[in-house]
Amino acid sequence: MNVDQHLKVAQWHIEQARLHATTQHACGCPVNEHYQKIIDDVEAGKIEEELACSTAQ
Repeated sequence: MNVDQHLKVAQWHIEQARLHATTQHACGCPVNEHYQKIIDDVEAGKIEEELACSTAQ
């Protein structure tokens, strides 16, 4: 993905988080291994630039 595409995906995630914070929206999103790693890195203050896509198959 290019920078613009990453920003659009990030914007979508932010809007989803806002919706999840409301009382009208019940969250049922599972945490997969990739997202758990991201959560752990953010909580540890280890946000670094990825030079290659970590989800490429």
